[in-house]
Amino acid sequence: MRHPVRKSAAICMAMGQTLLGGLTLFSISFVNPANADEPSDLLEKFKKQRTVIEKQQQDIRDLRERLQKLEEGVAAEDLSPQFGLHLGVFGDISYSTKNRDNDHHTFSLGDLDLYSTANYGERLNFLAELFIELEGNGEAEIDPERIWVGYSFNDLLTIRAGKQHSALGYWNKTYHHGKQLFLTVNRPFFLDFEDEGGILPVHTVGIELEGTTGFADILWRYELDLGNGPRINSIEKTLSPNNTADNNNSKQWIFRLSARPVRLSDLTLGLSGTKYEVDSTAKTGLQELVLGVDLSYVNGTWEFISEYFRLRNSQDYAHAYYIQLGYTLYDFITPYTRYELLDMDPNDPYFSDLQNNADRFQEIVGLRYNLHYLRSSLKVQYRHDDKKGDKTYNVLETQWSFSF
Repeated sequence: MRHPVRKSAAICMAMGQTLLGGLTLFSISFVNPANADEPSDLLEKFKKQRTVIEKQQQDIRDLRERLQKLEEGVAAEDLSPQFGLHLGVFGDISYSTKNRDNDHHTFSLGDLDLYSTANYGERLNFLAELFIELEGNGEAEIDPERIWVGYSFNDLLTIRAGKQHSALGYWNKTYHHGKQLFLTVNRPFFLDFEDEGGILPVHTVGIELEGTTGFADILWRYELDLGNGPRINSIEKTLSPNNTADNNNSKQWIFRLSARPVRLSDLTLGLSGTKYEVDSTAKTGLQELVLGVDLSYVNGTWEFISEYFRLRNSQDYAHAYYIQLGYTLYDFITPYTRYELLDMDPNDPYFSDLQNNADRFQEIVGLRYNLHYLRSSLKVQYRHDDKKGDKTYNVLETQWSFSF
C-alpha cells in the first residue's frame, strides 16, 4: 500500500499541472495580441477555451474528492482481510489396482488442500492451510492442518505459534500436503499423517523457534518445537495431535539441526529428535523417544533423499527408514525408485494400538512426467507392499497432481 503522503503529493502535482496548462492556454489566446483574429473568431475561440477551463476545474474537484476518500480510507485499508490474496490449491486424481486399503481397482479423487499466506512488513507473517478430506462414505471433513502466526526478529530468531508440521526430519518440513510437491505418488508409509496410519507425530500444536547462521563455510539451521504431545486413538488405531487440549501434563519437545555446506549448497545433513508421553492399552504413561538422521542432495537433476528413525521406550525399540533416488531427463521426465521399511517388535506397547503394528517394507519404481514443473505432473509407479502376517500386494498406480 502506498503511503497517504505520497498519494497526496502525486494528486497535488496533477492538480498543479492541470492549472498550469489552463493558464498557459489562456495566455496564448488572450495575452499575445500578435495572434488576434477577427471578433467572431475570437468569440468562438473564447467559448471553446471556456469549455476546456470548465473541464479542468471539474477534474480538480474530482481529484480533491479522490484525495479525501484516500485519506479517510487509510485505516480501513490497513485492516482489510488478507486471506485469499495469496491463495493456493493442491489436488490430485489417482487410479490404483487392488491394494492394502482397497479391494477393487479404483479411481479416487484426492484430498483438496487450500492454503493462504499473508505478510505485514518484513517481520509479521501468517499461514493457514485447510484440508478437505473425502471420506469413503462420500462425506467431506475439513481439517485445519496448519495455522500459525510468526514474527521474525532477525536471521537467528523467528518465533511461530499455532499448529504446524513438526521439525522431525527432512520430508515432513519440506513437502507438506500437496502431492504435486514431491516426486512419488505418496509419502513413505511410516511418515503418513497421523489419521492415515503414520507412526510419528508429524504435526504439533504449540510454539516453534527457528534460525539460521553461517559458520565455518556451513549454513546452520536450528528448529525447536514445544507443544502438546500426541494421543493414541485405540478405536481408529491412529495418533491424534491434540489440537485443542492435551490429554496429560507432559509436553512434547522436538528439535532439528541441519547443515548445508556453502560450496555444496545442494547437500543437507540433518539430526532430529522428539520425546513425548502416550497411553496405550498395553501401558499407560509410556515415554517414547525418537531420534532421526537425514541426508539429502537435490539439485534439479538428481534427487537423493534418505532418512532413518529409531523409536525407543522403556520396553522395546523399532527403526524405520527410506532411501529415494530420482534423475531428471530433458527437464520433464524423472524416473525414480524408493525403498522403505519399518522393523519393530510385535510386543512393543507403542505399536499395539496403531495400524502399522507389524514389520513392513515397500519397493517402488516409477516415472514422473512434468506437464509443468510447478503446476501439474503425471506419475506412474509400481509398488511392492509386503507386511508381515498379512497379504502381499503388487500395485500399479497412476496419478495426475496439480497446483494453482
